[in-house]
Amino acid sequence: MQKNNKKAIITNVFLRLVKKFKKELRQIVYSYKLMIQIKPGKKIFYFGIPMHSNLGDLAQYVCIRDFLSEYFSEYNVIEIDSLAYLNKHTLLRGFIKRKSTNSDLIFFQSGYCTQDLGGVENYMHQTVIQDYPNNKMVMLPQTIFFKSPKIQKLTSEIYNNHKKLVFLARDQVSYDIAQNIFSDIPVYLYPDIVTTMIGNYSFNENRKGILMCIRNDDEKFYNNFQIDILKNTLSSLDIIKQIDTTINSNINANTLHLRQIILNYIREFAKYKVIITDRYHGTIFALIANTPVIVIKTKDHKVVTGVKWFQNIYSENIVYVDDIMLVSNAVEQILKREKIQDNKPYFSTHYYSKLKSILEKEWMEI
Repeated sequence: MQKNNKKAIITNVFLRLVKKFKKELRQIVYSYKLMIQIKPGKKIFYFGIPMHSNLGDLAQYVCIRDFLSEYFSEYNVIEIDSLAYLNKHTLLRGFIKRKSTNSDLIFFQSGYCTQDLGGVENYMHQTVIQDYPNNKMVMLPQTIFFKSPKIQKLTSEIYNNHKKLVFLARDQVSYDIAQNIFSDIPVYLYPDIVTTMIGNYSFNENRKGILMCIRNDDEKFYNNFQIDILKNTLSSLDIIKQIDTTINSNINANTLHLRQIILNYIREFAKYKVIITDRYHGTIFALIANTPVIVIKTKDHKVVTGVKWFQNIYSENIVYVDDIMLVSNAVEQILKREKIQDNKPYFSTHYYSKLKSILEKEWMEI
């Protein structure tokens, strides 16, 4: 019995070492390929590309690339994975520092990255900001949350010391925090870049049923039992399907045909009469699909405050419900509608078409 346990432990350790080695090898190969791409000339270093299968983050990546292609077409965009940059074995960090010039621009991936809840993104931000003290930078729309006053203070000091950094906050709460802790740099309240897709797609699907896009992580407010009760209640109104924006698939920013994968996923949202979600990008995907969406709360402020971007603009197609017990009533009201209103483009025109001018103005005044 003891021999079997010892063998199992050795096997487990061996497998973990093999997995770690494969991960290191992938990052080294990735970094080598990236080094070859870095040529003299005008460059944008795009840090923090999503290397996981969260479709919201991947949709941001696609929209960021579209934005850079349209408004910074004269630049060669170098996409950088956070872990590869921070990994000393790849030698990527030193190579980029040697090949960069002060005229190169730096863009950071949008998302829930200015936080101390996990992951390496906040540390990567701090590292890059200190590595390139003379480069113009923009932190694309961020959600902010710090549990540790020490980490918040360190982040604040590093950001405020970089006078060419422009910070975009993704919601009102994050904006208020940013104005307080990043008082020495320009801070703007700016919508998630995936909102630029709203009003630009038409899906002619035969709508039926109710789709629940519900998260399965520590941010969820309602437990599985409460969700199951809601599903059971709604099943008397129409057929129910449940999904999430984090999918069990090996896709990331380097996946071929990524745009089509995301559009196919959004097309699923267009097959239903109403969406119920506690996902921020689930909300945006519903609006892209022109499907009425009922938003329920999460543990943090991201989704609740994010909804405020849309309530006045797409008031017919978005409802925030504070109590899960009231969701079925909201669903019934939507199912009674004879016609669904198409959402018009707004955020691409009112925000992202103006972002380059804002950045140039701020960078010029420094």
